[in-house]
Amino acid sequence: MTSSDPSYRVRLRGDALLTLPRWNKGTAFTLEERKAFGLTGRLPHRVNTLDEQCERAYDQLRSRETPIAKNTFLQSLKDQNWVLYYSLLGRHLRELVPIIYTPTEAEAIANYSHLFRRSEGLYLTFPDQDTMEEDFLEQTNGRDMDLIVCSDAEAILGIGDQGVGGIGISAAKSVIYTLIGGVDPHRALPVVLDVGTDNQDLLSDPLYVGWPNRRIRGPEYDAFIDKFVQLVKKHYPNSLLHFEDFGVSNANKILKRYREVHSVFNDDMWVLFLLQQHA
Repeated sequence: MTSSDPSYRVRLRGDALLTLPRWNKGTAFTLEERKAFGLTGRLPHRVNTLDEQCERAYDQLRSRETPIAKNTFLQSLKDQNWVLYYSLLGRHLRELVPIIYTPTEAEAIANYSHLFRRSEGLYLTFPDQDTMEEDFLEQTNGRDMDLIVCSDAEAILGIGDQGVGGIGISAAKSVIYTLIGGVDPHRALPVVLDVGTDNQDLLSDPLYVGWPNRRIRGPEYDAFIDKFVQLVKKHYPNSLLHFEDFGVSNANKILKRYREVHSVFNDDMWVLFLLQQHA
């Protein structure tokens, strides 16, 4: 892709193409594309326009009765087809932002391990930090990154410590950047920094998918965060690193430590600062 040519060259074919949401267009693949990518026997005959796909998806969405059911449907759509997902959200922005972000996303995050179907973004876990750079590069896979949204999930959306479920808020914030700010979702990376959890309900849950350990604090925590920030600075020096839903003490410390090192941002702390200035 270049600034003058918004198209992408893709070498995938068949099921490999249909199962990657960033490239899959579903029934919107043209007849020529179906022949070129080996899709003619893998899709029904009718070629749909994006408008038709959005109409069908919106009808399916409206059949879901509760906000969390709508959230789950939209997450499933995102796991299948990015173009359709973002197009649908863009057409019904005011209605659907409260479904994919505040307040409904809080319920989805609180139930993350029980709703889990597919991984999303990058999971960096404290006991696996020896492979942090390798894991980071495997996930970015040579792509340019303009935005990296990370959370340690200590203070999620008014519901507190949610452990690995923090990937949900990082992903949701990345979507907001795309919908409102125009950030290319191919160039945005949601990250959860899984340093454990002090949420006893999660620690006692046999289905919890995160690291089942008390939250790491102090020098070990600081070193883990520093390793991550230095990694971002090394590989994506021009990216914006957004810290989301960290506990207040860590959020303040992180911003003070790294604001002269990299482009860092925490909207919670900046809003709090502005409110204090105008109180």
